[in-house]
Amino acid sequence: PSKNGVYFSVSKFSEYGKLSKKKIDELQSGSRIEIDESKKDPLDFAIWKFSDIKPVWESPWGKGRPGWHIECSAMSIKYLGENFDIHGGGRDLIFPHHENEIAQSEACTNSQFAKIWMHVGMVTISGEKMSKSLGNTKSIKYVLNNWGPNIIRLFCLSGHYSKVIDYSEEMLKENLTKWRQVETCYYELIHTNSENQTKITENVKKIGTEFDNALEDDFNTHLALSSFFQLVKETNRLAAEEKLGKNDAKIIKKEFERMSIILGLSIPKMTEEEKQEIDDLILNREQMRKEKQFVEADKIRDKLNEMNIELIDHKEKTIWMKKEKIKSEK
Repeated sequence: PSKNGVYFSVSKFSEYGKLSKKKIDELQSGSRIEIDESKKDPLDFAIWKFSDIKPVWESPWGKGRPGWHIECSAMSIKYLGENFDIHGGGRDLIFPHHENEIAQSEACTNSQFAKIWMHVGMVTISGEKMSKSLGNTKSIKYVLNNWGPNIIRLFCLSGHYSKVIDYSEEMLKENLTKWRQVETCYYELIHTNSENQTKITENVKKIGTEFDNALEDDFNTHLALSSFFQLVKETNRLAAEEKLGKNDAKIIKKEFERMSIILGLSIPKMTEEEKQEIDDLILNREQMRKEKQFVEADKIRDKLNEMNIELIDHKEKTIWMKKEKIKSEK
């Protein structure tokens, strides 16, 4: 204890610095380290601070409150146990916060705290740090309302979690275009009833393996997305060339859905009544076209557009897809 509180002596913890991969004598006091003349070492950190200002609690050393590193260790151990798999946080917290969490937790339990540490990069906007002081923040509510969850997920997954990600409306527009490709792929898969056969099975397995390998390589979502879109583009190509058969579609759909679940992407579900209404409208439109009543056929297409239904005309048939409504889409 000192006059200000109880401090953890980092020199007593032999593995201090293992997360930031630095030795104690290499570590320097940063902006998040409180300078206190009563410390034996500038790197020592408070585990209990004396105070009479509420909220305060009684302790063997007197009234006060826990140091700011203690609360995270306490919550982790209470809800996850003394040992758990993954601890996350911003890259700016590696030192001193997470380094101190490890030190106090492992000194207390005499066992490994977290097995894996995942530190995420910061979000910037036009190359600048996103912050309230600069007035350049975008709230989650705003982005969700304007772009929806799938576009945001694609945007976030497009880079490695540990790297800085630069927010821009242009990037979201690019991911909206990609999402439309995903929707097209899904509806081509569920609508096809052709007996065509291709040699795509082995390629689907290869793409799936590459997808898994990417995620096993430090959660490389950028590379995993490349594999996912390889599957999407190959499916859309086969469909456009009228080569996609129902047996191939079944194999592709299984892999498509597996990847989508892992990536957190989801096509909006529809009721059977909604599907039937759309099918009836499309049949009516096809009949109007056969009878050369093109004005009436166009009216049905307009009604379908209002329902966010897009028609894809193939040589032998017309299929439909329900597009997710995106407020920012022009």
